[in-house]
Amino acid sequence: MTVLDALTKMQADAVEQLRAGDHNAFLVGFLTTSVKLELSNLVAADLDLHTYAQAVVDVLTQHAPIEQCLIGIDPIGLPRIGAAVGFDPELALKHDTLLGHPNTALFTVDQVAHGALHAEDVPEALRAAGFLDEAAGQVAVGLARVVESEHLRRKAAAAKALRVVAGLDEHWNVAELGEVAAAFACLPAVTGATLTATAARFAGSVSADHGRIGPHQIERSFTVDAQLEIRLDIGYVEHPSADHVARLEELVHALAVGLERIEQNIRLAAEADTDALTGVGNRRRAAKSLTQARQRADATGEPMSVLLCDLDHFKQVNDRHGHDVGDQVLAAFAGLLRSSVRAHDTVIRWGGEEFLLILPSCDRRGAAALAERLLAACPTTCAPVLPPDHHQTTSIGIAEYPLVARTPEALVSAADDALYRAKREGRNRHCVAG
Repeated sequence: MTVLDALTKMQADAVEQLRAGDHNAFLVGFLTTSVKLELSNLVAADLDLHTYAQAVVDVLTQHAPIEQCLIGIDPIGLPRIGAAVGFDPELALKHDTLLGHPNTALFTVDQVAHGALHAEDVPEALRAAGFLDEAAGQVAVGLARVVESEHLRRKAAAAKALRVVAGLDEHWNVAELGEVAAAFACLPAVTGATLTATAARFAGSVSADHGRIGPHQIERSFTVDAQLEIRLDIGYVEHPSADHVARLEELVHALAVGLERIEQNIRLAAEADTDALTGVGNRRRAAKSLTQARQRADATGEPMSVLLCDLDHFKQVNDRHGHDVGDQVLAAFAGLLRSSVRAHDTVIRWGGEEFLLILPSCDRRGAAALAERLLAACPTTCAPVLPPDHHQTTSIGIAEYPLVARTPEALVSAADDALYRAKREGRNRHCVAG
């Protein structure tokens, strides 16, 4: 057995003896010294302030006969920190209510921090020897270094925030928004931050928060490329200084510039993937969307379906009424498709008067229900741009992945076969592959 193992065993034995009611002064002194040594070692670990606080209560409950313990720390210029074992953590953040309690020891480090250490069911031998006061005194000894490190860590957070913003790309979503919120929440004197992004591609708003919004709150918002709205709510320990506000404005500006670059790239990519006449996707977008839908289906085990729609006798529209009317019919039908699908579905002009719908997380029954709605709505939707005697209908082929095909190409081919079966059976109907 090594010396360290022997000391660990002695410490465990001392804990059990004190729990059993042994008031041996040597045991009390040994255990107090051992806990103070463990607490001093925490300072050398270079922990952030919150982790340090949690480590303090872990030491007390693991190396002393104490089941419930909490610590609250009020560092100057930083958010209040609390940690607990056996208590609601919220109580640690309200440690002021424990002042004067017999099982509470206070500590103060001038111009650095003050706080309280509280425990329940401390053995009488430890209470009589001032164990909590000794532990609180040891916390105070190392607190200046821990708080100084926290200030330095937070000063570096501005640079980190800039790096996170610079690292965003066209695929950013909630996870990346959370990284940005965390970076803002670690700025000097900040208690917490909430970022909210609103855009059509999110089908509304997504939000991420880190920390707690403090009593002194600042809100900043901006719109990017008329497509994306960003709101930042950030809280401070106290009314933010001019330096703090200036740093915040710098980072908000950097975020706006970074997102503007990304939104422009998204818009340019969307324009390259969009059919100019109808405003829906083109075959370039179809390839991407089919690949993404297949990957999602493989990952989740859910099916996906495609619908291939073809406007019946469309050549007659162009021949009898002109291509301008034909273009209006195409645009009207594309509008019907867009308004009939979910936010994460994709509408594609496949070619001429054919349109492809890509439906993730949708089986052939759901696809058939959608097809029925489209069949019913098509004549009414196209009627305003056609002469009264022209009744425009559509035919639809449906295929489900992976039931009838194992690749996107084979899936569309199966839907095409089903479409032409619908044509042969009299048009204005849908058929399902397989």
